[in-house]
Amino acid sequence: MAELSELLEKAGQGKAPPLVLLEGDEFLTRTAARELAEAIVPERDRALNLIVLDAAAGAREIVSHLVTIAMFAAPKAIVVEGAEAFAEEVDAEKELSRARELWQGKRQRDGARRLLKLVRGAGFSAADVAYGLKGAATAARWRKEVGAAPEDGDKQWLQELSAWAIEHKLVPPPDDLDSLVKALERGLPPKTHLILVAESLPQRHPLLRVISEKGATVKRKAERRGRSIDTLDISAVVNEALAPHKKRLARDAEIELKQRLGDDLRLIATELEKLALYVGDKPQIMRADVEAIVAKVSEEEFFALGEAVGDGDLGKALALFHEELRRKSNVASVALPFLGGIASAVRKLLYEHARMASIPAAKGPRELQYDEYQRSVFPAVEEECKAKKQKVPNPYGAFLTYKRARRKPRAHWRRALVLCAEADAGIKSGADARLLLEALMVEACGARRA
Repeated sequence: MAELSELLEKAGQGKAPPLVLLEGDEFLTRTAARELAEAIVPERDRALNLIVLDAAAGAREIVSHLVTIAMFAAPKAIVVEGAEAFAEEVDAEKELSRARELWQGKRQRDGARRLLKLVRGAGFSAADVAYGLKGAATAARWRKEVGAAPEDGDKQWLQELSAWAIEHKLVPPPDDLDSLVKALERGLPPKTHLILVAESLPQRHPLLRVISEKGATVKRKAERRGRSIDTLDISAVVNEALAPHKKRLARDAEIELKQRLGDDLRLIATELEKLALYVGDKPQIMRADVEAIVAKVSEEEFFALGEAVGDGDLGKALALFHEELRRKSNVASVALPFLGGIASAVRKLLYEHARMASIPAAKGPRELQYDEYQRSVFPAVEEECKAKKQKVPNPYGAFLTYKRARRKPRAHWRRALVLCAEADAGIKSGADARLLLEALMVEACGARRA
């Protein structure tokens, strides 16, 4: 396991490894990938020699970029984001969300490819994905054959994507991971570097074998130097958000921010952007600035909210939300931190579903009792955490997470995560934040209204 600082130092000396996997938190891995690529490729050469792709481009296109010698005698870096798409089994809800993010981020080709790759196994054509139009696949067909279904709010971008794909005669790239693996095994041309970005790849994935032999893996997540939220290291997020504004964050302001928002890095980055604008010409963000515009959601409240969502306790979730609303006048500033808490809880339960699917003793239809879980399941959880150099959870805490994840099928938590993304977009576009959060809690807790 390598450290990012080591790779940056080697890149500055022209000795960066040809193959790097950045694995972990999405915000931190993407930021680190860009930083490493810019350290490898001099600024004057980046227009031609620094290429950013989504994994949906396909293995063959990535290989074509790798084997094409750079026009100038300068290092070349290819950054491939979303590399978890190379896994044999993907999260359909998450892939649909990723395609939406790419399309709405004006990366039309990547978004269209990602979506067409997702629906290829169902036999969908580009015309079939124009959800809402006559002749296009219905929500029921999406759900049955793809494993995820779009919502009414997806109609516009899906219809636009469909028309764009048809106009450009776009087809999904061939599913040919072997071509990439073989190219990496043969070795890349001199001064050529591949940087893969993924939340995680399965332990026995063929890319991991090649990376272990020829490259380096870097884990990127916000580390804690102790148990309290105050020890959470958010320096990378602070630098990414504030450097363009030439602002600094005072130490006591950083502590206050973490105490209010917990460990949701994306939410912290969003609030830092708001703070940079709020302080105007002042060079430093102070604690008073954080207190003025950032709604407080303590780590204890995040924990309680996660418990409520996992247990399906709608009353408790709403009570936490309404209590915070009584203390604050700005509904949107309360809604965003709560949304982060719900999304964090849902992601944790989705991950637990995937983990249990890989442990034979946890797969059965019957819910295990604690002693059974501790004897037949927890050793596998402990082994996985140690292999990934993660903190081993308390056995009883892990058992409660297992029970909460089992409360609903995986499809329920997938849909809840999509609804979190939609609520986030709605709040930021001016929709009624309170109604959106209350509706999300109803769905996430599984208390759907008749």
